[in-house]
Amino acid sequence: MLSYNEISNSERDIFDCCDQKPNANEPGGDCCYDAWMGDLVQVTSDWKAANAYASNKELEYNLSIEERDRLKAWFADWEATDENADALCRQLELFILLLQKVCIVTDKTNKAIEILFCMVEDLYIRVDRLKSNYDKLILCINCLKRPELAPGIGVMKVLEDYGQKLDAVILTRDIMIPQVVAVVELAYGLHINICEEYGLKRTIQYWKDKFHCNQSGSESTAYAEQAKIESSSDSHECCCIEPHIHLPIDSDEYYHQLESDYNQTKQRVDVLKKELDSAKEKRDALFACKQSLENAINEVNPANKCK
Repeated sequence: MLSYNEISNSERDIFDCCDQKPNANEPGGDCCYDAWMGDLVQVTSDWKAANAYASNKELEYNLSIEERDRLKAWFADWEATDENADALCRQLELFILLLQKVCIVTDKTNKAIEILFCMVEDLYIRVDRLKSNYDKLILCINCLKRPELAPGIGVMKVLEDYGQKLDAVILTRDIMIPQVVAVVELAYGLHINICEEYGLKRTIQYWKDKFHCNQSGSESTAYAEQAKIESSSDSHECCCIEPHIHLPIDSDEYYHQLESDYNQTKQRVDVLKKELDSAKEKRDALFACKQSLENAINEVNPANKCK
């Protein structure tokens, strides 16, 4: 029988094996047919195993891609939320700075209005005194009953004009005082509603503190641990929501764990991609070898020659 060499990937080598010198110790047979049949069984078995491995690896790869995409989308939402929280903190900080300037202005305005009110009050006090002295002067002049001091002539005409001006100034009091009081009320109300304990500035500061805008990562972690201790020590039944997120988000343990899971899954997908490519390459090589053996066997099959 002809001696048999191991099949290579070249079809020429497959058929050249029949040109080898026969081995006298081997039983007779038709060329390489029997050996190739044995190789076909082995290659077919290897191909099936490689195909099953590649299929399982492809399934694992697809599942890992789905997990990676879910984690990617979820982590992207958290990143966007963290960016929005940071943007909100910046807006709150800017708002507080503007309110601080407003509070300085309103405080100065209140002091200026107090001075203005005092000046208006002093003005009308002085006008009232002038009016009182004027009335006394007119009364004395009338008591003298001097002809040169008759109404409408000489110095009396000047005094009468002065008295009219005093009356006109006094009449403005009923208009000005309510307006000054309204200005004082509005100014104090504006300052109180913005700058005092329960004003807008304190409310904005409250929410800024709630968002922990100025806290570092260690401070946020300490706050989270303290919240856990307080929650565990609470004897009342509470609604526990998982995950329990603490701001700032980029310092939260869950955020870092999510980022780590996403990065690990992404690395796992890269590894699986290489393993899958290698498995497919091996499967395809075995399939090509299987087809080559089948074609070679058909060429030397004795049954085909008999026909």
